[in-house]
Amino acid sequence: MSSILEVVLFRSAAMWWLFGMGIASSGVVVAILLISAFAFAQSHAVITSGQLVWKPLSPGVEMAIVSGDPDKKGGLYVIRSKGEVKVPPHWHPTDEHVTVLAGSFLMARGDKYDASKLIGLKAGAHSVMPATVPHFGLHKAGNVVEVYGEGPLCPDFRQSGRRPEQS
Repeated sequence: MSSILEVVLFRSAAMWWLFGMGIASSGVVVAILLISAFAFAQSHAVITSGQLVWKPLSPGVEMAIVSGDPDKKGGLYVIRSKGEVKVPPHWHPTDEHVTVLAGSFLMARGDKYDASKLIGLKAGAHSVMPATVPHFGLHKAGNVVEVYGEGPLCPDFRQSGRRPEQS
């Protein structure tokens, strides 16, 4: 009788073990499928310089959208200048990240344009301008800067350069 009981208990334990393994392996399969779906949604993109479409931003300055939409949250875009261009005092509602890709770009904080405050950034330099901080700049001929942050790209070029909370 004890051998029949042992067989029943063994089979019962084996069935529970197989059932548990089935659930565990199903979880692994689901995880693999989710990771694959996430990886597919985050596809790799390569944008060559020949694919960029340059459009006028202001006199002497062009902009190309690299990815996203600068009018929406998180847009990435590149700005280049054809000649020397002064950027008047302005601010943005979100942080602005500027990386100099070629040439040089000068920028400074302030409500009024003051060339003596400009700080030169050469190729490879990066700057972060916090949201709502008034700043100004100077594009040197032939420079290329990459500007990115949380859109929308909507600089406020008020005469006073005041921040929103100072209006």
